[in-house]
Amino acid sequence: MDEQTADELEATTLALKQLGLNSGATVVGVAAASAFNEYVPEGHRPSDFMPGAKSVVVAGSLGPSNAAWQSPNRRLMEITGYDFRENVASLVMAEHIETVHGYQAMQAPALPTSGQHPPMSMMLAAVLAGLGTRSIAANIILHPTYGLLYYAAAITTMPLVPDHQLEDNVCPARSCVKMYELEGKTPCMAVCPADDGGCIDATIDDGEITSSYFNRERCSTRAMNFGIRGHIKQVELLTAADDIDEAKAVLYSDDFRRNLSSVGRYKESVAQCFECMRVCPVGRYRRKLK
Repeated sequence: MDEQTADELEATTLALKQLGLNSGATVVGVAAASAFNEYVPEGHRPSDFMPGAKSVVVAGSLGPSNAAWQSPNRRLMEITGYDFRENVASLVMAEHIETVHGYQAMQAPALPTSGQHPPMSMMLAAVLAGLGTRSIAANIILHPTYGLLYYAAAITTMPLVPDHQLEDNVCPARSCVKMYELEGKTPCMAVCPADDGGCIDATIDDGEITSSYFNRERCSTRAMNFGIRGHIKQVELLTAADDIDEAKAVLYSDDFRRNLSSVGRYKESVAQCFECMRVCPVGRYRRKLK
């Protein structure tokens, strides 16, 4: 593991990114492991999971196909699992780092182990790797070209050339600013307004977000109806049922069956409400097909 020259390090970083792209990622970026320290407390930093961590390689992949976004049947999103390619890419890159370059590498822990806080934020990793910026819409990270992507990362002791964070915010888009000036709402605020039972609100001044509001708990009740959160909801319904017929209506429902299936196999999508992303103009032009 001899030290590399700047040119060799650049070439190694580019080759690793290409491997991630070839393995299914749509985009790949690199962040310095130390860059996380400014934003998150101890216990949630790359070095807390891998002592001596130098770099975090972030893979982002597309979710639904372009046609899926156009489907008039909203339940399509509920029964389609797709957010796995970024995980495959991150694992392939981690294994490559260990077998070819001799440095330690591991997939970053991204799924919550308690509550809704993951051990390590993939949203922050994507921002630090120059792959996007936060949006009004549920704080989702928007890539300037692709919009919504799903992210996974690999932590490594290998030094790599980090990417620069984006200088310009992806959100709000120019069309959103114009709509806000005319109507006082952006498309995502209009489709899920906080002042009418929704989850999203914000203020924009001179094309910049000056404040934003996102009701995560309210959003979760809509977007997380399958998997472990949905199962917990149904157990609560069962325990609160007043009679056996009411309990059986829950127990033998399609939702209960699908929840058990998704908990056991973790196959189905972990989010169902995509309305704010359906109307988001960032990357929307890519979805226009014949």
